[in-house]
Amino acid sequence: MLMRGFISNEPPLSLVELSKTTQLDPSTTFRMLVTLQAQGFVEQDPLTGKYRPGVTCLELGSRFLLNNDIRHKAVSVMEGLRDKFGETVHLTVLDGTEVVYLEKLAGLHPIGIMSSRVGNRSPAHCTGVGKVLLAYLPEVELRARYPNERLARFTDKTIVHMSALRAELARVREQGFAIDQQEHEADVMCVAVPVFDHKGIAAAVSLAGPVERIEQHITRGALTDELKRAGAVLSGQLGWGRGVEQLEQEPFAAADKRRRPSARVGPVPLLSGRSRPRPSAPRKRRGS
Repeated sequence: MLMRGFISNEPPLSLVELSKTTQLDPSTTFRMLVTLQAQGFVEQDPLTGKYRPGVTCLELGSRFLLNNDIRHKAVSVMEGLRDKFGETVHLTVLDGTEVVYLEKLAGLHPIGIMSSRVGNRSPAHCTGVGKVLLAYLPEVELRARYPNERLARFTDKTIVHMSALRAELARVREQGFAIDQQEHEADVMCVAVPVFDHKGIAAAVSLAGPVERIEQHITRGALTDELKRAGAVLSGQLGWGRGVEQLEQEPFAAADKRRRPSARVGPVPLLSGRSRPRPSAPRKRRGS
């Protein structure tokens, strides 16, 4: 709990600041800091007395990245997208109402306007990767994460009402991808697709860059299809379509079109954006 204080606030932080952030009394906070400091999880500035994450956090984070199955499988797919379009590629997961960047491959063109970093967080409601991840959540879970109608504004293009966000998420499910139209950062545009494992929505992959270049990629017609194809390939590697817990989500047919039937009735978006009827669940025989 104490270490999360460094995530929600910019370090270094004082004892009092950490105590207020974590809602722990100062004496408890101090004892925990002493223990964490002895193990290398926090460091104390000898001049200011403030605390920051220690080198052990870096080692632990490196271990997580090395052993993360999604990141390990995604790198080659991400490299293919980066090399084809020359733009920055992200891999993210959802945590609460934020996305966490698991991997970032910088584009081949020099660009300094993006704030994304591996391990950093961004709000989900105004990023392409975030909207893709939110789009496939059950409605009850979406309500739990966003109990209020108002959403935080970051630019003049940010969606700030849940009703508008729900309409946007419906479009994302229909077309199979999401676009961040400078909703989080000015002059930055992002196109993202979902990645699924055997249980359901697992991650998102995006391609981001300056508005003019991304719009050119979209106009040429190859970007969204290539992203969808990459998402389908990665989802297949993670077991999508081979599990028993699909969470009523069918974002696209597998690249080789070898899918198992789903029990839910409804349209299935394909890579082309079209849909076809979903087979009905077999009826149970009497006495069985």
